[in-house]
Amino acid sequence: MRRCVVLTFGVIAFAAQSRAQPAPSTISCNDRDGHAVTGVQVTNGVLAKARIDSSGKPVIEYDPRVVSGISPQEHLFVYAHECGHHGLGHDVGGSSMTPAQEHDADCYGIRLLMNRAGVTADDVQKLEEDMQTLGAGDARRLPWSKRVYDLSACLPRNASGETAEAHPPNPADACVDHQDASNQIISKSRDGRSITALYSAANHCTHDVVCAFTIETGTLPDTDADAGSFARFHPRKTRTEDHPLKAGVDVDFRFQETVDSVPDGESVDYRVTAACR
Repeated sequence: MRRCVVLTFGVIAFAAQSRAQPAPSTISCNDRDGHAVTGVQVTNGVLAKARIDSSGKPVIEYDPRVVSGISPQEHLFVYAHECGHHGLGHDVGGSSMTPAQEHDADCYGIRLLMNRAGVTADDVQKLEEDMQTLGAGDARRLPWSKRVYDLSACLPRNASGETAEAHPPNPADACVDHQDASNQIISKSRDGRSITALYSAANHCTHDVVCAFTIETGTLPDTDADAGSFARFHPRKTRTEDHPLKAGVDVDFRFQETVDSVPDGESVDYRVTAACR
């Protein structure tokens, strides 16, 4: 039996103040360079779609009309997800997004809704259930092909690995762009237990910052890696590295790590989170 959780998105009351952007459909956001993303109403049936307009500005085309079978919360999540594509610097005018890019945009949208709209962890889990059960007739209104949603993996975690509620965004964190989709394993040992890998970060602000990068190395089922999901990632080792980031600079950081054993059907992988000041 599915749980019944009432989602109350604080942004709905806020957005209702704008006639140009109806309450259930939109949330304000910026692109990777800090430029405001503009919502543009259309009537093509697609809930929301990130694009670059003819003048080179980031926009999200959205159809604000109520759709039977799709809740206002699902509608708003789709818009926030499209904000994620702009915020993460994805090529919205190119070919289809990779599964990893779609998942990163999901998580960007979830963080946006938690930080700006009062969405809770229970709300996210209910939203994941609802998105999973969308029928083919409803899914055709999405800007992506029918797929699996792993929104619970987007929830912030505390030091014990338990779900934690989001906090207001840190201005220094907003300067820094780090995407797990950009992580690269450069080489592996013959037994697959040791990796040499790198992660990157870019400081888009006009002032220097210092970031603590937490690197979790562990194992991930190969099928999950193909789908861009970290839901069944098993961390084995954690390390923290402090790095200064000069204003306007994009830097790669390299590290080496070894895990004790790798189960059949899994490979060594890692994820990185940043806390900046």
